[in-house]
Amino acid sequence: AALDYAQAFLASRQDTSIRVDSLVLDLNTANYDTGVTAALALDFFSPIRIYTTQPNNTFLDKTVQIFGVSHNIRPSSWKTTWTTAEPLIDGFILNSALYGILDTSVLSY
Repeated sequence: AALDYAQAFLASRQDTSIRVDSLVLDLNTANYDTGVTAALALDFFSPIRIYTTQPNNTFLDKTVQIFGVSHNIRPSSWKTTWTTAEPLIDGFILNSALYGILDTSVLSY
């Protein structure tokens, strides 16, 4: 079983790519109800999609899972940090826009 886990881990990490190790939300930002709702609703292993425009008009579009969460709350500040990582092996979750749509997406390894 340990060999199977190790081989699955290596297969899922064999190709290098840009990593998103953490994501910080400043929940004290005005009119940021979406961020507050996300910070309170998401939990360990929740998949999140990060999409942003980088310098030189390059784009980052990545789906990661939450592997840790911390809240730093002070009288005039509330910051939530999610520690993220790519899933070991992407699964086929029925009717999930992040992982696959039934009768639309292709299941592969």
